[in-house]
Amino acid sequence: MSTAPFRITRAPKGEIVEKTLVGRASADLGPWMERLIKLVPSEVVALYLAGRAYATNWEGLWAPICLAVLLVIRVMGTKPPGPTLKGVQWWAVAISSISFVIWVYAMGGHFLDWVITDPGIPSAAVLIWTVVIPILYKGD
Repeated sequence: MSTAPFRITRAPKGEIVEKTLVGRASADLGPWMERLIKLVPSEVVALYLAGRAYATNWEGLWAPICLAVLLVIRVMGTKPPGPTLKGVQWWAVAISSISFVIWVYAMGGHFLDWVITDPGIPSAAVLIWTVVIPILYKGD
């Protein structure tokens, strides 16, 4: 098991990922799926949902508290152990943080006093962000 479970690494040089074409063999979705799984902050989304019922009087503060927990977990989870030139994957931490904010709004929550009244906006954001970002961000 990796000691940096959320760290995202590029495919080794020379590894060819087959393109998906109609009528041909499908592409190996493994690398994309791995990045998608590592970038969706499911552990903190679960924490947010579990504590949301108890934070009814301060719901606007519950999401920032969970975001702080996410930052600690993702910083620790993307930093490789020991002395190394590769440090924390700040882009992965930022992407997961944005993902969490989008998920909070998609679940009907909000941050501080900022409320989005149109539920279609965060729903569309979840769909687009979750699919596109793992295509663009490849890690190190």
